[in-house]
Amino acid sequence: MLVNPFYSYVIGADRSVGQCLTRALATENYIYKGVAIERQERLSVQSAGQPFFVLTPSLCHPSDFSDAMAWADLADEHDAPVVLVSSLAVFAADDGHRFSEQDNDYCSSELGIVLMAAEQRIRQCRRHLILRVGQAFAVQSGDFAHTLLTRIRDNGLIQVDDQRTFSPTPDDDIANVLLAMLKQADCSDDLWGTYHFCGVEPVTSYAFAEALLAEAGQFEDLSEARLMEHSEGLAPVIWTPNADVSQLFYTFGIKRKPWRTGLGRLVRRYYRAGSTDS
Repeated sequence: MLVNPFYSYVIGADRSVGQCLTRALATENYIYKGVAIERQERLSVQSAGQPFFVLTPSLCHPSDFSDAMAWADLADEHDAPVVLVSSLAVFAADDGHRFSEQDNDYCSSELGIVLMAAEQRIRQCRRHLILRVGQAFAVQSGDFAHTLLTRIRDNGLIQVDDQRTFSPTPDDDIANVLLAMLKQADCSDDLWGTYHFCGVEPVTSYAFAEALLAEAGQFEDLSEARLMEHSEGLAPVIWTPNADVSQLFYTFGIKRKPWRTGLGRLVRRYYRAGSTDS
């Protein structure tokens, strides 16, 4: 059994990926502390193990990435390893290309510039991991799955984009990938760097909406809901391109996971939490 010597600080524990990661760490009895990413007061680093800062900002809160850079200073002060959950939105949208870690066709949007600045600061840390993720979702306010479900309830008939594809990526799968990386991070100095992760099978927004409707229809009456394919229909506000994830597999042995399985799991969690009115 691998014994991880790190005391993990989940910075962004109030964000979806951070919430999932703290649950995963608790399940496996790892020592950790959850901290809000915008926390300003000085963090008291525990002596129970080597500190490892895991930054889990959310695209739903773009200022998180600016706040994340401040934590890199503390990581430098304690010579602590640090991991940043970034986004494939750092790249310019291109429906016909799967971006690898070697690509540099970066997005010039305001968000793209913020993401790149955060990544560049984290790379200055001696030991760092950057995990760029696909179209993340947890069926929580602000993400595309939640937006779709709300529109379906409110309007009955919605037009959904049927042209561009993205890779749905459940937040709890992202958390499990982070945990797997943490378990191996102290095994070799060759593991530090930038990696991509996204769910299996890119789909259009329309196909994703169909899958979501099928899952949600098991928990509430959505029999009157109708979807219509349209080239200018509903799509994610922040578009995240698809990625080549082979480097993650060849380095850490981590495989992509089927997003449809994750969708069913997260929809069940959503209804168990009584979120139908959110």
